[in-house]
Amino acid sequence: MRAVVIAGPRKVAVVERGVPEVREGEALVAVKACGICGSDLLIYRGVHPFVKGERVPGHEFSGVVAEGEKRGERVVAEPLIPCGGCDLCRRGEYNVCRRLMVLGVHVDGAMAEYVKVPSSRLYRLPSGVSFEEGALVEPLAVAVHIVRRAGVGLGDSVLILGAGPIGLLTLQVARAVGAERIYVSDVLEYRLRIAEEVGADHVIDASREDVAGEVLSLTGGRGVDVVVEAAGARGTWQQAVRAARPHGRIVVAGFSGSSAEVRVSEVVAKELYIIGSRVYWHDFPTALKLLERNIVNVRKLITHRFPLGDAARAFEVADKRLEDALKVIVTPS
Repeated sequence: MRAVVIAGPRKVAVVERGVPEVREGEALVAVKACGICGSDLLIYRGVHPFVKGERVPGHEFSGVVAEGEKRGERVVAEPLIPCGGCDLCRRGEYNVCRRLMVLGVHVDGAMAEYVKVPSSRLYRLPSGVSFEEGALVEPLAVAVHIVRRAGVGLGDSVLILGAGPIGLLTLQVARAVGAERIYVSDVLEYRLRIAEEVGADHVIDASREDVAGEVLSLTGGRGVDVVVEAAGARGTWQQAVRAARPHGRIVVAGFSGSSAEVRVSEVVAKELYIIGSRVYWHDFPTALKLLERNIVNVRKLITHRFPLGDAARAFEVADKRLEDALKVIVTPS
């Protein structure tokens, strides 16, 4: 089979490999669509903290079961592979498993013609959902988890810092659960334009405007109930603390290895809740229902499609955000 291998910083090759052998409890999936995620780009840049050496990337994908249980079924896969035996797994909190592995990070992923997956991690893809849309179930599950962690409810006001795929999906999920006013900031105009198209009430160009100041002005000085940090940038922490109302909730979802400065006195003075959000747990079924019922539009996020043989170009476009790239899809077959 053909597979994409990242062998070093910005070194992408399409190689021939043997089709993975599956054992009891595993399934072989013929991959139909695979998205490039921010964590894939960290591997591409050679800075992912958990990837050493060569790796087949890819954890956002859909396909058809070629061998094993559910043969012939259209599926998506939850790429988390928990140990199942630690105290956290026994409590059902497998996203923080003490020995967690992730497909495409700790083991080879789905940017190939076939991928091996534990059968327990498979979910049926509804008939009305395309393979391309199915590849976005994984980031949509991330957004579902963020909204649940934030406790967004009817009438809430929400500020989303960062209009990448996760921010735009979080926007739509927050709207679905009843958020009344949603503000979105980013430094890229085309992303803000998409944010408006999928339901943002007000967008803020963070390259030219004081985001927190604008939000406070728009809310009469009150601030918002929830801030979602989905940018993973240094300066967004102070914006989040300033923009949140007293007793507000700040959910940290952006993946960043850098430190951030926070005015602890303001966190204390406002009695803010600061909440981490890590991937998902038990959120795939909700994400699939949102897609099946057309409550969330993931098609707006897909800007580029490349065949497997053009994977090097696909990563370059995604990494450099060429041609207003947002979500880049690779199609192995």
